[in-house]
Amino acid sequence: MKLTMRALLSFVICLLVIATALARKPEVQPTATAAGVYENFTVGKESGDLEGMRVVIVPAAGGYYAIVQIAQGGAEDPKPEFVEAKVKGMTVAFSVGDEKFTGTATANGLRLKNSAGESQVLKRKSCSSYFR
Repeated sequence: MKLTMRALLSFVICLLVIATALARKPEVQPTATAAGVYENFTVGKESGDLEGMRVVIVPAAGGYYAIVQIAQGGAEDPKPEFVEAKVKGMTVAFSVGDEKFTGTATANGLRLKNSAGESQVLKRKSCSSYFR
């Protein structure tokens, strides 16, 4: 009788432990947001000139802003432009001077298209890379 009772009690405890373990929700992976650091800077092999673009999208004051650097040759980082950005979900739009950019952010990068229809992909970088 004691053996039957112990077996039954062990069975009930195991059922409770398994039910509790299965009832837990799996941890949710963090979703990507449009805010982040994106860039595709390259250095020309022959010239040593810096080419490409860096865009940093930050949420602030109930909206979004972008710090944009466009390198078209030269040895140093280009002057950053601080502009207002429109972000809806993962879609981004901003203007730098007369140039308008629209794009879509993903966990891996930002696909941008300028007003002339030319597109480019900027890779997402860690936020700490902006301050190096």
